[in-house]
Amino acid sequence: MTNIALEAHDLTVAYHRKPVLWNVDFVMPEGNLVGIVGPNGAGKTTLIKAALGLTPIASGHVEIYGKPYQQQRHLVGYVPQRETVDWEFPVTVRDVVMMG
Repeated sequence: MTNIALEAHDLTVAYHRKPVLWNVDFVMPEGNLVGIVGPNGAGKTTLIKAALGLTPIASGHVEIYGKPYQQQRHLVGYVPQRETVDWEFPVTVRDVVMMG
């Protein structure tokens, strides 16, 4: 049986009381590689941030390994895309991750 690493039920996110994601359900099994694809402004980053507790959730709930995300945040790492990286100097993957 596969463990469910991340799961959302009826997830709704709103900015200034205007819903930008609504009634989202998803399951991410442990050990799977998952891609979220869509055009600019489609809500990909908002979805991930809400699922990880970095953006407030208007309604619904998110679980990490079967428990509310608030109890499991210590299990999650998040490295956002960084637009400005000076590629003129030697850089390792670790260096990029540590830049945030």
